[in-house]
Parts: sequence; structure tokens; C-alpha cells
Amino acid sequence: MKITRLFIYPIKSISGISLQKSQVTDRGLAYDRRWVLVDEANYHVTQRKHPDLVHLKQAVLQNGIQVRNEKTGEDILIPFIPNSNRKEKIKVWDDSFDAIEVSNELSQWFSVFLKKGVRLMFQPDESKRSIDERFRVHEKDVVSMADGYPILIISEESLIDLNKRLTNPVEMLRFRPNIVVDGIEAYGEDNLGKLSLGEAKIIGVKNCSRCIMTTNRLDGSPRDKEPLKTLASYRRAGGKVLFGRNFLVASKGELNVGMEAKTI
Repeated sequence: MKITRLFIYPIKSISGISLQKSQVTDRGLAYDRRWVLVDEANYHVTQRKHPDLVHLKQAVLQNGIQVRNEKTGEDILIPFIPNSNRKEKIKVWDDSFDAIEVSNELSQWFSVFLKKGVRLMFQPDESKRSIDERFRVHEKDVVSMADGYPILIISEESLIDLNKRLTNPVEMLRFRPNIVVDGIEAYGEDNLGKLSLGEAKIIGVKNCSRCIMTTNRLDGSPRDKEPLKTLASYRRAGGKVLFGRNFLVASKGELNVGMEAKTI
């Protein structure tokens, strides 16, 4: 197997960024989902209920994360580290943990875009969000503000197989993977355990259940039932529709597109 693509999503539920290389940290790829928008109840905001977030595009710059509103061309810069250190509890699904509001001005920018009061929050290094105890390998296993696991892998072969079944093929970014690989059979990632990626080691623990977000078109046009409807016809297990596999981080290291992924 080889890595063919790398993606991160610095602000949860906003567009992905394609990279040629990235660092594996204790909670996933560097910068991945370390920021999140929360509502008045300090609960995470996603494309599930706000599909217009697809119109916000992200880029990693030297001094922060740039977010551009593709409708207006307006952009903002989010510093890697907020000036404030005032922590408060936020929630992603059932997990409550510490985060810091980046700035009132940036929160207001997102509130205007969504026409809803939201705040932009950052998860500092000292804020630890534990992995679901049913799937963690060690007590120290943590995750950022991803739905539940540090790294998601999907194979090129799985997407090719799915697209053969669809009238209108879909892009890999519909499924928001971190690492895309090739060189295995379609859905072969379902059974992957421990992988060596250079110095980094990751452990497959759970296949990924998919939701309505996969039906959000990347160009922002109205969504329909695909590809979730087709996936449900042949990838259903235990009441869930599966596509991709979730991994924990066993050791850190640098990843590059073209790097070999070895089973160990």
C-alpha cells in the first residue's frame, strides 16, 4: 500500500485541505480539527445542519489558517495560537472538554456568515479528549475535535468501486479522510490493524459509520440522497452504513504522499 493523498480539516466541518506532507501528532494529523464552531449552548456546529459551511475554504499559511468565503471572496486569518488563555467547557457529541475562544471578532465573522450566533473555539494542547473506552488501546489515547478518532483512512479502490455503482460519481472529499491509500482490494481497509508509516505507527480500531454529511455536494448545490443511499444497499452492518476505517495513534512521525504503508 502507498499513501496517495493527505487531507486535514483545521476547523471541524469546513472544507478539507490537500497536503503533500503532514506530521502525525498524538491526536491526529497536525492542525486537524483543532478548531470548532459552537452554538449558544457551547455545542459543536457542523454541515449536518448547516450545509452552507461547504462554501468556506481553508488553507494553511505561515502564520495561521486562512478561511475564505467563496461566495464573497472575503477572507480571514486565524492564528495558530489564540491570544486568550481563558478556558471553558464545550461539547462535541457527548464529550465535554476545555477550549478557548479565538477572538470575538472572528466569532462574529462566522456568525454573520451562518446568520446564527456561533463562536470559534480552539482546543489547546493541554486539553485532553479521550477516545471512547470501548475502542481505545491505552488510557492516554486522545483525539482532537474529530467525531471520535484521530485518523480516517479510505482506499482509492473503495471509492472506485462505489463510483461504479453511482449514476453521478462523487469525490473522495465527500468522506473527509485524512489518509488515502491504494494497493489493496476495495474495502480492504476494513480489516487493517497496525500500520507503519515511516516512523509513525497507527492502529485500526473501528470502521467508520457515515451520515448525511456525505450527501453535501462540494460545490454547495442542493444535496440529494446519494451516495449514502447506494452505500446503504451493500455496506450496512449493525444498523450503520460503513465506509473507511478509524485509527488511533501509537507513535508520531512525518507522512508524505507516496510513502509506503506497511501492515505490522
